[in-house]
Amino acid sequence: MQEPVPFADRPQRSGETRLEAQAVARVRAHVAEMPASLVVQLALWPDELARWARAERIAESVVYNLLARRKPYLRIRERLAARLGVPTGHLATLVDRPAAGGAGQGRPRDGGSPLERRAVAQVERELAALAAATVVGLAMWPETLTSWARAHGVQPSAVWATLAGAVSEPVATGLARRLGVTAREVVALVEAERLPAGRPERPPVPSEPAPADAAPAADPAPPARPAPPTRDQLSLGL
Repeated sequence: MQEPVPFADRPQRSGETRLEAQAVARVRAHVAEMPASLVVQLALWPDELARWARAERIAESVVYNLLARRKPYLRIRERLAARLGVPTGHLATLVDRPAAGGAGQGRPRDGGSPLERRAVAQVERELAALAAATVVGLAMWPETLTSWARAHGVQPSAVWATLAGAVSEPVATGLARRLGVTAREVVALVEAERLPAGRPERPPVPSEPAPADAAPAADPAPPARPAPPTRDQLSLGL
């Protein structure tokens, strides 16, 4: 296992590597097939659904069942739509129409709803700020990191640890083979310093304009190396 690269020695992410390009391409091509929970989580990023639910004192299972169309929870829909800054009808369009290629009645989603477009735009804009595990997970979607690990006899914790910085060469090599890149590219993604969220480094995409008199945000402190995510119901599910 490789030792983590010291923070000061890490290059910055560019958002232009092959793995990052694969992640963006996958989201663009398949956002209509993604579950509503993943689309909302991407649209909400860098905030997290689980964190929003805790702040609102809503059980994660309630939000999960709402987005999985198991129960309507109309009041919760209104609160989540307000957090997303969209009319409740936009969230209803995403939740109530079946994903493309999936089971369910009604006209399937086509990727053109406001929240689907916002999810794609958010990934494009924040690509260099996304965790390595998120980039790799999106690049291999609909296969998940956990299912890939189990299919290859690898502990999922070893995959998450590798993508969080404690690199296992066999895991990095296996992921590289799955994604059609080199192991060095996987390791480089992991070791590079993520850009702070909210600081676009590429041409802007349509988004809500900031107030004219808004004060510029101060640069945040350098981010700590991320820990493996908790596998709760409202994680990205990658």
